[in-house]
Amino acid sequence: MSDPYKPRRAAAAILGRVVREGAFSNVVLRSGLDDLDPPEAARTRGLVYGTLRCLKGLDRMIAEGAGRSVDRIEAPILDVLRVAAFEITSSDVPDPVAVSVGVDLVREIRPQASGMANAVLRRVVEAPAVELGLELPEWLSHSLARIWDGEEVSAFVAASSQEAARIGRLRSGEPGQALPVVGVKSAYELPPGPVPDNFMVQDSASIAVVNALGVEPGMRIVDLAAAPGGKTQHLVDIAGPQPFVIGVDSHQRRVRSAARRVREAWWIRADASRPPLRPASFDRVLLDAPCSGLGTLRRRPEILYRVSSGDVQSLHILQRRMLESALALVAPGGRLVYSVCTVTPEETIDVVDGLGMVSQSGIGEDLGVGRLLAPHTTATDGMFVSRWDG
Repeated sequence: MSDPYKPRRAAAAILGRVVREGAFSNVVLRSGLDDLDPPEAARTRGLVYGTLRCLKGLDRMIAEGAGRSVDRIEAPILDVLRVAAFEITSSDVPDPVAVSVGVDLVREIRPQASGMANAVLRRVVEAPAVELGLELPEWLSHSLARIWDGEEVSAFVAASSQEAARIGRLRSGEPGQALPVVGVKSAYELPPGPVPDNFMVQDSASIAVVNALGVEPGMRIVDLAAAPGGKTQHLVDIAGPQPFVIGVDSHQRRVRSAARRVREAWWIRADASRPPLRPASFDRVLLDAPCSGLGTLRRRPEILYRVSSGDVQSLHILQRRMLESALALVAPGGRLVYSVCTVTPEETIDVVDGLGMVSQSGIGEDLGVGRLLAPHTTATDGMFVSRWDG
């Protein structure tokens, strides 16, 4: 018989790592569910993602029920209360069950706190029903208003609150039972079960980025800010059995990991804003620049609580510097693609402004200087893709 406490206990522990230790939910969930059977793992995933998406609203309800700020509640106890409050407000679990399990898990941590937990969760049950979900900070709402009206911003938030489909890139052979993604070559929605050997799990938006380069066998290619190497592997797969593909990244650990993952590429640890490479020597240049990651909220909702307007402004400066350096590497007749997995204008259209960038053909909203993919328009991660032809 399945243990009803196990997925809640696991979800609370993972939530704590994400909220307080800076871990990314998608990464922790890949490695933190090994001790659970498939139904328990699926329930844990749902609890973690659901709680993270509703975190601000849940904290308000818990603070009101406790009569104090959530900062004054012991961290592991708060994690359990958050998960239980999510089940009460946003799941089909009967309220008495959610309260009882939550109180029991708090009792495991600190027996004398069980009475407080019972009172808080009962107040959550009694509170007026409210719709909880992702809440954009005011600065981000203002930023997105430059490209979308209020209705479309709401649609972006709603789509970013949904679980992403499992997409894979077909590397070789036949797709089998996988269904093709319309508008993105080599992208397929994978059926449940193990990932077939001839597929690599990769979102359609990331696949579309490499597709926009128009790589052909024998080309000289450089991938800047390349780690962890998913797009580099895509470039290698297209370029052929003896590709000339260089991956550049500034983080030593990430370069080592990427070099193990993509052995066919040449790897260099270097600052992509000052690449130690000969100017005008590459047929294709990819700059998938460091960014806020706000296009990946379906997989990493915690980003919403970590990124500030100041971060985005700093990233804009870095991205522009990297892009100007990357343009100098393009050989005559070559091509560069700039991409970021975010949707803010500061990191997309503002970065490429005045550099002669254009929109490639394919899916996404045409912004003149690039295409913007988004969960509510293309059912992909948010991604900006802009092209420059030499």
